[in-house]
Amino acid sequence: MNVLINFSTLKKGGGQNVALNFLHSFLRLPFREESDFYYVVSRGSVLEKILKENGLADKTVIVSANPLIRIIQEIFASNTILKKYHIDIVYTYFGYALYPKKMPQVTGCAVSNVFYPEIDFWSHYHGIKRWVKDITDRYRIWGIKRADGIIFETDILNKRSKEVLHVKGMTTTIRPSISIDYENEEISLNILSGRKRGLFLCGWQLNKNIMSIPAIAHILKKKNIPFTFILTAPKDNSLHHRMFLDEMRRYGVEDYIIIIGPVRKSQLKSLYQQVDIVFLLSKLESFSNNIIESWCFKKPMIVADELWARDICKKAALYVNRDDNNNIADGIQKLIMHPEICENIVVNGIREMHNYPDIDSKTKQELAFIKQVYEKVH
Repeated sequence: MNVLINFSTLKKGGGQNVALNFLHSFLRLPFREESDFYYVVSRGSVLEKILKENGLADKTVIVSANPLIRIIQEIFASNTILKKYHIDIVYTYFGYALYPKKMPQVTGCAVSNVFYPEIDFWSHYHGIKRWVKDITDRYRIWGIKRADGIIFETDILNKRSKEVLHVKGMTTTIRPSISIDYENEEISLNILSGRKRGLFLCGWQLNKNIMSIPAIAHILKKKNIPFTFILTAPKDNSLHHRMFLDEMRRYGVEDYIIIIGPVRKSQLKSLYQQVDIVFLLSKLESFSNNIIESWCFKKPMIVADELWARDICKKAALYVNRDDNNNIADGIQKLIMHPEICENIVVNGIREMHNYPDIDSKTKQELAFIKQVYEKVH
């Protein structure tokens, strides 16, 4: 069986980190010898670098980092690639690639909003940006329905895929894993000592409720609760970056917030070790690395009181109303004033981790499912 593993959609962020975990495990395990594997990566990505370092350049196809050009390459060059390497099945790690329908394709699904049509997920976007989001979701739905196999991260999304989208392909749930077996790099945070620190590990994603940070900081400041919010969004002078800075100035909380920009995978351990609370205030998530990383690094979480969050976190988080800044501020104060609550959350997180596979087990599950789909369609 010749398998094409398609990483082309992954250039940064949590998705790339998950793929890196998979690749580090995949390249060291002997079971990959049972089949022949080829790869598609985005030009200049870390994934391209790792494959080259492992002597796999001759089995790697490099495509453009520009999504529009990549799509054109998929449409016009995929047949040539598939024939050249005698590919039997494609595994697109996240998303769906525009390869011929006759080629069976397994897709990893890390989106959630398409399974909750009753929620106006893109309510913060308007005009052309909203139109682009809607078109993107239509493409995602089309790809999910077209895929021969779909890997979900949670049972709830697996179930809703059948109830809401009536998918016909094979589906499975493979829980996320985490690997901390990589080179560690220190990151220095220039923060006043004696302050508790809260981490928003995300970019300018409005779904994460990041625009509420200045207002929450203002409430804490009025209560004389010293606190520092750490945000890893890029300092890119984008519209949302400028809006966020305006909100900081409007509330007068520049001393309560620092934007450190994106962090490398090698810096994650150092970053988590320097914070006290991890935030995840999303309206919807398929899953989030923030959750399992927080459990792994023994940090209490404050998460949105939503069905997806309770389904994943159980008793391993403090739940707040994401639309109520006072409630969020109260949650922060509760964790600061009551260390025993923090300890209880951490202990429950460690217990929850036992329900998740290690990285090698997860990788084996993914390859086993690809084989199942291949055997079904052939």
